[in-house]
Amino acid sequence: MNYRLVDSVFALSTDAHIGGAVRDVVLVINGDVYLEPTAQTDLVIDLGGQVFNPATVTTNTGIFRLSLTSQFVNQLFIGLAMILGLWLARLIISVSGIVLFTSLGFLLRKRLQQGVSFLHTASLRLFGIGLAGALMMLGLIILLSFTVVGIPLAILLFIVGIIAILLGILPVMEYIGHQVLSPRLLDYPALSKWFIFAIGLVAALNLPLIEVIVLLGVAFAGLGVTLTTGWIYFKERKF
Repeated sequence: MNYRLVDSVFALSTDAHIGGAVRDVVLVINGDVYLEPTAQTDLVIDLGGQVFNPATVTTNTGIFRLSLTSQFVNQLFIGLAMILGLWLARLIISVSGIVLFTSLGFLLRKRLQQGVSFLHTASLRLFGIGLAGALMMLGLIILLSFTVVGIPLAILLFIVGIIAILLGILPVMEYIGHQVLSPRLLDYPALSKWFIFAIGLVAALNLPLIEVIVLLGVAFAGLGVTLTTGWIYFKERKF
């Protein structure tokens, strides 16, 4: 039997009955596809309809069908809105982080030298101190959360921990900046330099796969710097 051979079939808002050979693709939008027993196709794409294949005609590439119902459109819209919302939230958090770290670093730049010196001499030890301190604080927060009276204390301890981490991250940023940036960039004015530090940190925290590692690394190291600096400060005051 001789079949009629065409390159492609395109149908819009109508049905397509395929009884011959189609070399490339059958594309139907807002219509149904009927594959006759004599049909020979490579790829069938139906958007908004059904594909009827009673004789189970085999296609070389396959059959792809997407039903554009109102439910599907609504779900697609909700999904896209969620993705856009997450992207906007991430953008807002990133910009806020750059502004926050730039401002804090510039204002406290003269008080960070001790922490930077500690990082130069014992960065791994500070990371360990921060990790141990974070685990202890987490344990206390969980224990305090079991009682009504302890819940405000748990919230207060959580806030204090976040502040301690934020303050400790500043010398970590300066330490890393001096390790990876060129001397030319380090000669910039203080505000510009801290802006570069903040952009570098936020950019690292937005890298796929390693963002969690970077976050935990700087957070534990920063907490270690804060705990060590605070311990030395109170020890000197006491004696």
